[in-house]
Amino acid sequence: MKAINSQGHVIYYNCVIKHDKIRYQIQAASGQAITGRDRQKRKSRTFAQEHQARAWLIRNGYEIVG
Repeated sequence: MKAINSQGHVIYYNCVIKHDKIRYQIQAASGQAITGRDRQKRKSRTFAQEHQARAWLIRNGYEIVG
């Protein structure tokens, strides 16, 4: 799924399988960075539970558009 915030930053939100477990991944669009756990710049974040990923999206002002 694609999400966008008020500044126009685009990210992709996907459900993936890593090490035989379902994970929820947020990946920045081309050339952009997202904030990591300690405010470091990352290209992607992986969450173990869906509610954690959704909370991150809301906290950073992203809305799913498609």
